[in-house]
Amino acid sequence: MFNRFMTWLVDGIRLRLVGPTLLEDVPHLPLNATLTDAIALYGEPSASEVNDDFPESREYTFSVSDYHEIVAWEWRLKIHAILYQSARGDPQLDLATMFRAYGNGQDWTTVDEGYLYRRSDQSVRLWCSAIPAIGVGTEEFFEAKDSHKRESS
Repeated sequence: MFNRFMTWLVDGIRLRLVGPTLLEDVPHLPLNATLTDAIALYGEPSASEVNDDFPESREYTFSVSDYHEIVAWEWRLKIHAILYQSARGDPQLDLATMFRAYGNGQDWTTVDEGYLYRRSDQSVRLWCSAIPAIGVGTEEFFEAKDSHKRESS
């Protein structure tokens, strides 16, 4: 009970002093959701364009808060990849949040520590970079995108 109270207190102080800067502070769009679901969650996109690397998909950018921007890639009428960009965040806490949000109760395999992870069912990958951005996407989407690149080369 005391630990839950302390967590609540620390979160309250953080939100008051710094603002909602962590990925746990924004709603997470499920993979395979529709664009309509994304708009219901985040509002109208601030930008929309065909993905240059994979013209079958479309990229939508959502300005979620002063601290977060979300880019979602739609392919075959479903959202197959989502990039969460934070102006300020905590890499370890944000990574743990993403593992929980997109793990479906499964473990994650480290492919490249700090950069690339795969869910144990091999259907979802999670990637990070040096900037405060974390993405998640379906393997099906990335396989199709890679196939398109090979065929276009």
